[in-house]
Amino acid sequence: MFSNRFVRLLIPVVLASIFFLVPAPVGLKPTAWKLFGIFIATILGLIVQSLPEAAWLMVTMTAAAVLVVPLKDLLVGFTDSTVWLIVVAIMISVGFKKSGLARRVGLILISKFGKTTLRIGYILGFMDLLLSPSTPTAPARTGGLVYPLAEGVFEACDSSPTKNPRRIGSYITLLLYLMSMTTGSLFMTALGPNLLNVKLAQDTLGVKITWPLWTMAALPGFIGFFLIPYLVYKIYPPELTSLATVRQSAKQELEKLGEVTVKEWLAGAIFILILGLWVTGSVTKIDATLVAFVGIALMLIFGILDWKDLAESKETWASLMWFGAIMGLSTALTKLGFFTWLAAYIKTILPGGLGVYSTLALVALLATIPHYLFASLVGYVASFAPLAYSVIAATDVPRYPAVFLVLFLMVVSSTLTHYGNGVGPILFAKGYNDKKSWWSIGLLVTALHTVIYLTIGLVYWKVVGLWY
Repeated sequence: MFSNRFVRLLIPVVLASIFFLVPAPVGLKPTAWKLFGIFIATILGLIVQSLPEAAWLMVTMTAAAVLVVPLKDLLVGFTDSTVWLIVVAIMISVGFKKSGLARRVGLILISKFGKTTLRIGYILGFMDLLLSPSTPTAPARTGGLVYPLAEGVFEACDSSPTKNPRRIGSYITLLLYLMSMTTGSLFMTALGPNLLNVKLAQDTLGVKITWPLWTMAALPGFIGFFLIPYLVYKIYPPELTSLATVRQSAKQELEKLGEVTVKEWLAGAIFILILGLWVTGSVTKIDATLVAFVGIALMLIFGILDWKDLAESKETWASLMWFGAIMGLSTALTKLGFFTWLAAYIKTILPGGLGVYSTLALVALLATIPHYLFASLVGYVASFAPLAYSVIAATDVPRYPAVFLVLFLMVVSSTLTHYGNGVGPILFAKGYNDKKSWWSIGLLVTALHTVIYLTIGLVYWKVVGLWY
């Protein structure tokens, strides 16, 4: 066990060392070259799991401060409002879960509309959609809030990993992962890496993406949202189709819950307030991070959660460490002119006469296929988003549609594997699905989203004036 850990630590160290031994390319500062080596080693360490993510980021940030740049240049990542939006939004998700509101809403939806397995698939997908704007972590949203409700349905249908898995459990488990990554692409605050990606786009290309702009641009993604449950239902069908008994079970659970509690009403009101302020941010000019702080402050004031709940939320503080460190490394690279140099270099090696649509197709490729190599969406965004943006910067392709392709497809390409996002291992480990089905259907869904955005998406962005 020690030897395996030693090898996983040694591999990124050896890679980083190469950048210290090999001279920097012409036109690039030696400091930027060495820091890039540490950055690449950081990403590789996330892939091979040298250490837990937060711990590994602390190690590599420390190495960068000791060997390359001043610590203060790296700590700016922890003062970035984008990082704190991620952290506070995760805190808010803790409050929604503790209030019991999410469970009640799920039971209501099932008892009212859960007539068939296909309907249950859509209902659980809509639950994920409703939670996604204020829950920027798929493990918390899908794994912690929505999937437990699905497991109640499985139990009512006598479907478990060892008994009748294909009855309903296999279909819903795989579907929820596909839907989670789809909803994660529809709102800027639906996944933490989205905010990192937005920051990288602004730093590299000067493209500013706001919450309303993201949502408006992502509208073509709703086509995939509505198609996926039916598509999976047809190619990976459940054995059970009618769920009359499950509806009755949900009604009984609702009766046990009793009347809506004061905390549930308050949590619902805060959810609506947060969502409303995010949607109208371009009009009110209220910063999205400030809105999140207001939401968590209200939850603390009204006792929906207390500081102990937040202090015990390991995911919250781990996210602060690794998002802050990644942002600090990326910001330091930007400050040293690395991405400007990379864009200029890519321009010299791109084939001449590459048209707009060929370039957009290349960008789509960079935003999807390499995801097979990554067990972390953050790692994928941190390493390949700058590369994709550098390709965009080196061409005359319209900035906004190209950036939208990167933003949306990097998320949905998580479906290519069972490890492409944090919630994948959670759901796959339940034991309902085999890897072959998961990967093949995930590839189909990624291809579906890619085709939608490269066809309907491009036309839509032209029509609504986002082609510049």
